[in-house]
Amino acid sequence: MKTNDEKINEWKILIEERKQRGIKVDEFCKEKNITIPQFYYYHKQVNKNQTQKTKVSSNPNVKPLHIVNHTSNETVIRIILPNSMQCVLPRDLSLKEIQGILEVIMSC
Repeated sequence: MKTNDEKINEWKILIEERKQRGIKVDEFCKEKNITIPQFYYYHKQVNKNQTQKTKVSSNPNVKPLHIVNHTSNETVIRIILPNSMQCVLPRDLSLKEIQGILEVIMSC
């Protein structure tokens, strides 16, 4: 079963194909055996997905995280912040707990 991201990526390719070929939506849908409402639903989803990615990438407070020297033997998660401060967390924290801690740290 395909994930939502996989479906969005497939539709992104289809929508781009129609745009590049310059044919009408109804013609394209008939050719690809898809419904017009289906096309517009995924067109909206693709645009929404792109907008969300743009918001995250254009936020100056959001910095990329890099996983370095990751091994399954590690007992801690070490986070090196942009200001070179380090945060060492136990590996068994949930993602929600890690997110909460990072939000507090980044708000300082």
